Amino acid sequence: MNDQVLALAQAIKAAQREIERRSSEALRHLGVTPAQAEAILIIGANEPLALREPGTRIIAESGHPSRLVDRLVDAGLVQRRIPPDDRRRVELTLAPRGRALAPEIVQAQQSMLAWGAQALTGHDVPGVLAALHAILRDSLLADVLGVAR
Repeated sequence: MNDQVLALAQAIKAAQREIERRSSEALRHLGVTPAQAEAILIIGANEPLALREPGTRIIAESGHPSRLVDRLVDAGLVQRRIPPDDRRRVELTLAPRGRALAPEIVQAQQSMLAWGAQALTGHDVPGVLAALHAILRDSLLADVLGVAR
């Protein structure tokens, strides 16, 4: 069983690298990374989003979410603002460039989803997903993924 667990872990890492490579390729023409694209879509779907929230919702960013937000602000894709009714809160919204880019990100993701659907045709996707959820049950990302604890 330990050999199978090791083989599974290695396969997951390799698959993640391939997915990341393909995601980067699909988004390259838009000038954003997969983590930036994910942040833009999350902010757009939840705006205004408190500055502290992206870190609890973004899966693709392994570094510091505040640096990711800084890069998006510097690129003119996201805006920070302090609401007049709560000067302690910093909110994130999409800048006009980010709002225009969001549908293009979704379109680029469609090619990734089509590739994934084709690669997984005929495989036990629900079974694999259940196994991965078992691994992630106690993870910090469990809530983001909707994994039952």
